[in-house]
Amino acid sequence: MPAASSGDEVVVRRRLQFLDEEPVVVSASYYPLWLAADIRLESPDALPEGPDELIESLGHTFFRGAEVFSALMPTPEETELLNLHAGVPVMHMWDVDYDKDGRPLQAAHDVYAGDKHEFIYEWNEGDIQP
Repeated sequence: MPAASSGDEVVVRRRLQFLDEEPVVVSASYYPLWLAADIRLESPDALPEGPDELIESLGHTFFRGAEVFSALMPTPEETELLNLHAGVPVMHMWDVDYDKDGRPLQAAHDVYAGDKHEFIYEWNEGDIQP
């Protein structure tokens, strides 16, 4: 299976996530077509087991990933979707996960309502690689 390159076809899953009936996250996940073709990743239906578990059930192993966070003022569309008040920022997160051969298995772009989230990261010394 080839590594991803610009112009490769992908399957996109978009969703608006709620907490206590309030919209809190706008999400888009991208899966390479070689991985997602003819499986439930192409379906608009919910994935009860989650996409990571579905991908791993097909024999693919997540090996490494990278996340990038950016705090920005929302676009008009984000303001409307997330029901934001004036002056409330959003947090954009891009996440890309790779297999051991460096092939991307998924990329996700989430937009979080800035007044409804707190991000906490924990780490162990053994998690740090030189």
